[in-house]
Amino acid sequence: MKNNQYKHYIKKSFIKYALSIISLLFVLVLLFLLINVQWIISGPNKKNHIQLSGILDQQLLLYHQGLTELTQNPVLLTALNSTDSTAITANNRLLYHFTNAQTIRSTFVLLDQNGRIVSSNLFAGNQEIFHESDIFRRMTSQMQEQPEKIFTLPSRLNYAHDQAGDLILGKAVLKDGTLTGYLFFDLLDSYLYEIIREYPLDDVIITDRYDNLIFSISRQKTDPIDKYPSGKYRMDWQEGSVVKVNGKHYHIQKSSLPGSSLILYTLVSTEYQKDLLLYGFVFMLIVGILLVIISLPVTEHITQKNLLAINELQNSIEQMGKGNMDYQLRSKVFDEFQKLDDAYRHMVIQREELLKYNSELSERKRTMEIKQLEEQFNPHFIFNVMETLRYEIMIDAAKASDMVQSFARLMRYSIYYGSTIVSLRTDIEYINDYLLLQKMRYNRRLKYHIDIPEELLEYRIPKLLLQPVVENSLVHGMKNTHSISITITGRLHDDLLELCVEDNGSGIDGERLASLRAGLESEDGYKEHIGLYNSHRVVRLLYGPGYGVTIESQPGSGTRVTVTMPADMEDYYV
Repeated sequence: MKNNQYKHYIKKSFIKYALSIISLLFVLVLLFLLINVQWIISGPNKKNHIQLSGILDQQLLLYHQGLTELTQNPVLLTALNSTDSTAITANNRLLYHFTNAQTIRSTFVLLDQNGRIVSSNLFAGNQEIFHESDIFRRMTSQMQEQPEKIFTLPSRLNYAHDQAGDLILGKAVLKDGTLTGYLFFDLLDSYLYEIIREYPLDDVIITDRYDNLIFSISRQKTDPIDKYPSGKYRMDWQEGSVVKVNGKHYHIQKSSLPGSSLILYTLVSTEYQKDLLLYGFVFMLIVGILLVIISLPVTEHITQKNLLAINELQNSIEQMGKGNMDYQLRSKVFDEFQKLDDAYRHMVIQREELLKYNSELSERKRTMEIKQLEEQFNPHFIFNVMETLRYEIMIDAAKASDMVQSFARLMRYSIYYGSTIVSLRTDIEYINDYLLLQKMRYNRRLKYHIDIPEELLEYRIPKLLLQPVVENSLVHGMKNTHSISITITGRLHDDLLELCVEDNGSGIDGERLASLRAGLESEDGYKEHIGLYNSHRVVRLLYGPGYGVTIESQPGSGTRVTVTMPADMEDYYV
């Protein structure tokens, strides 16, 4: 049999909620660690990659522009075709000025068409290395075939005295269409390091489009002949993914430099974050197990403490069932249980009175009374409309037709409109038709004005609420007066909707006004001024005793009837 004791329910609930909170904390911590990887590694790596790519691409573009302009410079052309030391010095100054103006400086070599070095900032031993290198022979051979093109190759020359380079750019020098020399720039490795050192990157790798390695921070393997790792550099990767290099994991970004055929890789190690994620997982697992173990005795303690108050309340109810109304709870019982005991005691004392009221019967009576009030329609009004219509048919057929249409809308709304609660807009349209018919009857004796803001028209009110009030103003306000003016207004005060019907009719004297107000508060069915009573009663039945109709009047100064109800757009009230 299933255990239905509150004690077991508290235990199960506390353990369930404790496990839910522990699980939530566990997930949140892991989620934080994962997001932390994105914030610390992925985002910054992508940002640094974009900035570094922009700098390198700009430098390569400047060197390309420099090669194009310098190979056409008259100073350089003169130095190639002259042995004069002044011309060579001027050319050296020109080339030095260009390389020193760059962020990534370079060594330069200018050779004539026979391969003789005319100008260079390489040391003598390094000049010999360059002159005898396979790079020199390969590039000059390609320049002879395509003298207009700028060639780029990885630099693998073992220069001494910190003149090691990473990338050689070269172009043939033409004069009047004839090849007269060759100009080379070799980007210095040390300056490239200086730029990359400003970024928190574990490795930066530059290759050409053929996957030849040009630059790498972590040159862990060296070739016995070349300075850099020989062969190709290829990495299987996906953008923004984590790859394994030399047994370690890195977050990698890759892009092609727009101004050249070079490819840039930036790598940031994820080893620390991976360890942090692992340690965080283990830590949260241990903490979760400890919390579960601790929650068991804590649950037992809380259960017993709660049951003390519940047991006292149960004893008190049992004593009241036996007729002992003097039993008091212990002083240590919580205030909420004391209030509950007092409320139950009060309920028991008044049980005889409460049995007299049947909720179902009361609800049926309320519904029937509201329906009965809705279905009442003043027969005198119908008679007056018919009489006016009879004369209008003989005098003005078009006006009579308008009266019939307005009257038809009134009847349709009164009889067939289904809902007990309607929008204020709907009821005001009905009132407007009603006053229009009355205007045709009374002509100049009746003036009316409706002033209700547009934003109030969607609030919900009882059906046919204002018509009896307006009719009352016409019937009683015109006594002893030749004409009457009726104003209908609506206002919103805090959470209350106030609808007012005001006339400048004959008014009501003090004694009659007091009798009228007393009649509205009667629950036996006020027979005189049935229209006002119906409106007041409907509001009271729907919304409670705090709402309804109020009347203000002075003899000879008119009457003001105000209907107050909650401002709401819901259809149902209990």
